[in-house]
Amino acid sequence: MKHTVRWLCLALVPLSIVGGCKSASYGQRGTLLGALGGGGIGALVGHATGHTAAGAAIGTGVGALTGAAVGTALDDIEARNRAEIAAQLGRPVAQGAATTTEVLDMTRAGVDPRLIINYVNNSGMSQPITAQDVIYLHEQGVHTDVIQAMQNPRVPQAPPEVVRVVPPRQTVIIEEDPWWPHYYPHYHFSYGYGCH
Repeated sequence: MKHTVRWLCLALVPLSIVGGCKSASYGQRGTLLGALGGGGIGALVGHATGHTAAGAAIGTGVGALTGAAVGTALDDIEARNRAEIAAQLGRPVAQGAATTTEVLDMTRAGVDPRLIINYVNNSGMSQPITAQDVIYLHEQGVHTDVIQAMQNPRVPQAPPEVVRVVPPRQTVIIEEDPWWPHYYPHYHFSYGYGCH
């Protein structure tokens, strides 16, 4: 039982680390997460039957294939949405997170609000919108649901980069006593009388 818990914890650590990664596509993330999840479940099932390694290997393979299939399907949906938006805009949509300017251009070009909402939810926002942005977008005729999607995109926004200033290191000098004894010279002062 101890080994099962240990293997489960070892399988969950990379899964939790990779869960926050933003890779190039849903297919890649699906493959990786499916392989990790399938490997963990396969190891547990294999352990119950006495074949832990075989269960983990089979689970990893099945999980990777399933994750890749689901991730690729999500990539295809996103590509279709981008193609429809690009056709209505008359220019390709930039890769990466959505911007306020792009959403405004899509609205002016007459793109269906549902497509804009899908675009914002799949791409995320490059930066959070402010109250001034909300007022401006509303004045420009952007649909209320689109503005709401911009305020709460499903894809987590990239956290701002935190720059940590490290103060310069201070030099520490350690003086140690030598391993040999140190004797100071002894000076004697005396008086003496002598007769000759």
